[in-house]
Amino acid sequence: MIENNQWHRIFNKKKFSYIKDTNKIKYKNINNFSYNLAKVIYPGLNHFKFLKITNFISKKLNIMKKKSILDFGSGNGSFLSYFINKYNLKNNISLEISGPLLNLQKKFIKKTIFLKTHHIETKIFNKLNANSVDYSMCNSVFQYFYNENYAYKVLNFLLKTTKKKILIYDIKNPKTKKIYQEKVRKRQNLSILKFKEKYKKVPIRFYEKNTLKKILTKLQKKYNFNFSFKNLPREATDYKYGYCLLIKKKNMKIR
Repeated sequence: MIENNQWHRIFNKKKFSYIKDTNKIKYKNINNFSYNLAKVIYPGLNHFKFLKITNFISKKLNIMKKKSILDFGSGNGSFLSYFINKYNLKNNISLEISGPLLNLQKKFIKKTIFLKTHHIETKIFNKLNANSVDYSMCNSVFQYFYNENYAYKVLNFLLKTTKKKILIYDIKNPKTKKIYQEKVRKRQNLSILKFKEKYKKVPIRFYEKNTLKKILTKLQKKYNFNFSFKNLPREATDYKYGYCLLIKKKNMKIR
């Protein structure tokens, strides 16, 4: 039954659109380069919105120069490349399910370890030591997880691996599920029947905040941290349909 979930297969296709379109982008100025990478994944994104979103993430994580960051589900490396270059981050980690996208990242992202993840298997998590990085981010990825147990394992991994702050950006809200799905269907110009067929084996997962609270409460017995839920910045694509989870280690107040 696990193999019926096709996200891992889609993301590893050599002709997958993210890979094809990312390959076309020429490296000139790093800010424009990272922005053009982001546009591949977030259609309709303009440069102003990109800077607003990156500023939102950097402020929530309180990123400081010459520290380290982990990007879980790094995609084509748009946000990771931006933060590494802006803050001169070192000893970074990029985790991504798509082998072809990781190979593309290696061409322009430096000072980084690249690890291929799996949509269910978590053995890769054991390759990293506790407190390996200062910050972790996970951008618009939770909706692709096969089940909530995997979400638990990812949060456990991030809490083990991160010293300071974790930002889970853009978690889909089940209260807006029908409206969001209809918007996605129209954006992709699909009929209702074709939309249902397309997402039959690649479901988008929505999370109640209470579900995540239960997971985090269990993990608080193991790790020392505070957490809070934040609204997405208004500049974000589909900001009305999701929210963020901010976690801070060591009993320090979250701003």
